[in-house]
Amino acid sequence: MSLRTAYRGVAFLAFCLSSSSARSQAPSELARQHLESGIQFYGQQRYRQALNDFQAIVTSMSSTEYADDALLHIGRYYLDVEEDFDKAKENFETILRAYPTSDSAPGAYYFLGELLFRSDRAGRSLDDAVANYQRVFLYPGNPWIPAALFSTGRSLEHQGKFDQAVDAYFQVVAEHPSSEWTAGARLGIGRSYARLGDPVEAMTQFQEVRNLHPEVAEAEEALDWLTLLFRFYGYPMLGEPISFRRETTFDPRLKDDFKDVIAVRISPSGIHMLERGRDRVISFDRAGKFSGSLAAAGPYGLFVDARGELVVANEKGLTIEGKPTILHVPSDRGPQQLEKIRNAVRDRLGDLYVYDDNEKKVLRFRRDGELIGAFPDAQRREILSMEVDAVGNVIMLDKKERGVDVVSPDGRVLARIQAQRAPSNLKKAVDIALDPAGYLYVLDEDEAAVAVFDAGYQFVTRLTSQNLGQGVLAKPVSLDVDSSGDLYVYDDKAKALIHLR
Repeated sequence: MSLRTAYRGVAFLAFCLSSSSARSQAPSELARQHLESGIQFYGQQRYRQALNDFQAIVTSMSSTEYADDALLHIGRYYLDVEEDFDKAKENFETILRAYPTSDSAPGAYYFLGELLFRSDRAGRSLDDAVANYQRVFLYPGNPWIPAALFSTGRSLEHQGKFDQAVDAYFQVVAEHPSSEWTAGARLGIGRSYARLGDPVEAMTQFQEVRNLHPEVAEAEEALDWLTLLFRFYGYPMLGEPISFRRETTFDPRLKDDFKDVIAVRISPSGIHMLERGRDRVISFDRAGKFSGSLAAAGPYGLFVDARGELVVANEKGLTIEGKPTILHVPSDRGPQQLEKIRNAVRDRLGDLYVYDDNEKKVLRFRRDGELIGAFPDAQRREILSMEVDAVGNVIMLDKKERGVDVVSPDGRVLARIQAQRAPSNLKKAVDIALDPAGYLYVLDEDEAAVAVFDAGYQFVTRLTSQNLGQGVLAKPVSLDVDSSGDLYVYDDKAKALIHLR
């Protein structure tokens, strides 16, 4: 026998032995290996490989004890990554049909609640979301219980049931003090007390987050809330005026002066200014260093959506995430392109609210550009500025009345602010902004003043030039607010972006 023939024989024998081992491997052990591999891939954001592993279990090893876990991971992928609510729901419901007593069943109920919460636009599904969270408790001792309690509190908070939200959040703190949800629950308690008109107790809760959970991300958010609330409530309680001072180290500049800036907006990546005079959006980091620009064709409006993406309203279309979007409305001659767009905002689920100056209406479109209809009705109006709050309400500044309407996603007017009347007494409102606490800021160009309203759209205070950097503003035309309540204002007379803190 030649040496080559001997090697071939050994190789063939090894192949047979390995094949025999694979065939004899128990399906449960193979399923476990696929699950561990999928979880590892998922953690590395290698989602295609992760799904291949999970799907292999569901397809070929559905009788093993790991099939329910694989379905839960697949459902979470479609919920968290793809945001495909139908596919996510299909996987969660399969768990409840096929594996109702498994350890994944309470997780399936929890994520069905999350699905309803995240897909809700007008508050109609929140009761159903809470019902699914409550079903988690049918499985005593399961690890999803603190998450379900937290999410129950969050849903109640979104419904405006702040007393009940506090109770649910406190249950997390009292019964699960070491869980990953405890810091977020304390934040929720603070937010709810702020909405209940008790800023002192709210600040106490935010400070507790910082004291007890200093290393988590919620501690930074708690500090932002403390800074914001103390400015409006703490200083007056101490007998001191509300005061913003100019940050002198912040001085963003270009080689040439800014030209016809009409909008300032803040995103997680920095500060953005819409410069109509040069048909572009220019960006700076938080230190004021130039970081880039985006060309725009006839730009009029700028918005940062819930994901931190820029929405630019150009005259004949939108630029969203850097991609052009053309919108049409029906006419006698067929679909007609909008040609005089002035403002556009996008809600957290992707619907677009667009004001067109030819139509003299706000029009609502689905994320794919399909027209839903006029919003909130077919009444003719002129809109200077728009915002969307965390719940999905649309806030619109009317050009003629210089007033503000707050409209729910289903078209109900929730609040109407007549900015030219007491107590705000604004002469020429030109822009609006929302801070993370839901406080609304209305900018007065003529008076260089800002009226502030709380998250319930009740008047809080009117900031005059004496409160705003001792008169550094002369002709403010746009503003935005960061996470701690600092103001960024573009002043057209000074040709400068001013940071007030």
